[in-house]
Amino acid sequence: MVARAKTISVLYLKVNKTTLLYAAGCYGEFTFRFLNQFKTVPSLSYNAHGQSPTFTEKYRGDHHLISEEEIEGHVTKITYTNLDIDLINRNKWTKVKGHLLEQSKKTYPNNKNNEIYAMAIYKCLLLDTNNHFKKIYKEGNLEIKFSWFLENTEQWIKNFSKIFNELKITIKEKTIIEYHDIFFQGQKEILQEHETKNDLVYLSNKIGQLYFDQYKTNFSEKKFDEIYNNLGA
Repeated sequence: MVARAKTISVLYLKVNKTTLLYAAGCYGEFTFRFLNQFKTVPSLSYNAHGQSPTFTEKYRGDHHLISEEEIEGHVTKITYTNLDIDLINRNKWTKVKGHLLEQSKKTYPNNKNNEIYAMAIYKCLLLDTNNHFKKIYKEGNLEIKFSWFLENTEQWIKNFSKIFNELKITIKEKTIIEYHDIFFQGQKEILQEHETKNDLVYLSNKIGQLYFDQYKTNFSEKKFDEIYNNLGA
């Protein structure tokens, strides 16, 4: 009698990796590297393009456009409050100066203040109550607060340990501290400029706030000129 081989059914569970979403200027590419524990050095800009992630879904070029509700599967989103917006705006335009030139030419090409207005427009868009990066909408998704990045080492360990634990990614406390130091070395100049409050980004933030308070996101070159002239800038 020939013994029959036992058939063993094995259930393979799919491991759902998270997709990282964030508005431009919200430290997203740094976070992408952090979550995947890529070798990283201090920089103003952290390249996530073309990187093959280990622990997350691949980098999305539309990270700033698509909403979490449009994605099937788990999402980790960097959220912000209105108190964060001035620094977010500074981060975006400091890191992509070439994009500022391109965007300003599209906005009001013949206006001497087109770069200021382009930056101010982004501030208005960040202030908009309809901007979905202000909170988590889908139950089960994960929130990283923009303000966490600016906190001390102890808070980094506390906050980001919870994130890695939730994502079931193993990380050493020492590694979190290393990324904390890398982040602040890379952000040093931006944070110093942000405190100085005397450059074009600062002016654009001021104009953007005044514009949004009066006109929301109904953009007009004439209205921007009126606000600029009233400031006596």
